[in-house]
Amino acid sequence: MPLKYGGAKVNGRLEKNPYFGFTTLMVGWTWRNRFGVAVMVLLLEFFTACTTVPEVGRSQFNLISPSMERSMGRDAFTQVKATTPFSNDANATAMLQRVGRRIAAVADLPKAQWEFVLFSQSQANAFCLPGGKVGVYTGILPITQNEAGLATVLAHEVAHAVAHHGSERISRVIAIQGLGIALISNMNDVDASTRNLLYAAYGLATTIGTELPHSRLQESEADKIGLIYMARAGYDPEEAIEFWERFAENNNKKNSSTPWFLRTHPLDEQRIENLKRLMPKAKLQYRPRPIGEGPQATVPKQIKPILPRTVTLIDPVSGVAKKVPWVPALTLYSARRKAGLNRVPNTATVERRGRVISGKRGTALQPGDVVRWK
Repeated sequence: MPLKYGGAKVNGRLEKNPYFGFTTLMVGWTWRNRFGVAVMVLLLEFFTACTTVPEVGRSQFNLISPSMERSMGRDAFTQVKATTPFSNDANATAMLQRVGRRIAAVADLPKAQWEFVLFSQSQANAFCLPGGKVGVYTGILPITQNEAGLATVLAHEVAHAVAHHGSERISRVIAIQGLGIALISNMNDVDASTRNLLYAAYGLATTIGTELPHSRLQESEADKIGLIYMARAGYDPEEAIEFWERFAENNNKKNSSTPWFLRTHPLDEQRIENLKRLMPKAKLQYRPRPIGEGPQATVPKQIKPILPRTVTLIDPVSGVAKKVPWVPALTLYSARRKAGLNRVPNTATVERRGRVISGKRGTALQPGDVVRWK
């Protein structure tokens, strides 16, 4: 799913967050304002926080608070919806909502404002903005093929949001570029042309040396977390392998010649092998659910069988079964009188819901009882 990082397409592999220009705005402001360097340093000193990525346990550097993250994601998604046509496919939209709810129900993202929208776009793409705003392009549906395939995509995208990968990227760019600006701008013995070359070299070196490897790390994390989430949501994690094989086949048709070290995503073959290695752990959390069952579905209450409102008395002579309407306080004696069985013993056996009890004249009968005399 194509990555637009600050508005520029990086490559044609699997997504990140399109239309997410906050990083570019912050870095551009820093470049234009020398005081921005000092501000960035203060931010790093006062607001630096290390959080832990759920399910994988990696410590990450993140300057963005959850509330700010949700606000940014909400604003960006509003812009996407205003400029991108929605799909008119009611069935596909319903499937997206159904699968999305199941994945969101198992995602560890407090106060998420989940929203799943199907956009009419030919690209094989999907994305999840911070805070739980998920967009899927119709172009990926021929590759997902079914609910489990779509669950693979959504679980991967939701995993990016749960792991706060977008905020982490912003934080890293602020820190890395802020540091570079601070170092190079303090080189008083170089002219402006040389300084610009140093800026460009620093940006290229940090992109290839740190940011692209980190992007591939985040994608691998999203694969791992997504595999667990789809299993918990009741989708067979083995279906993830089949989806990524279909996705790899689709990528191969494009004949991309981008070297692996310039890619934002792991090679398709590598990610498939990683998923196979992770499969035993995911399988342990897989509990199948019927297709279409909602995320909050509960086991239906056991409905008590409707008992017949009659009592059956077996004539000991003819063997004929005689039905007597049941009424409250109906006793063995009154029932046999209503059935016309006057010459029978006072004691009998009563069959009641699989049990046999001894009955006497005053025994109270219940609906469905069967009375027999020897």
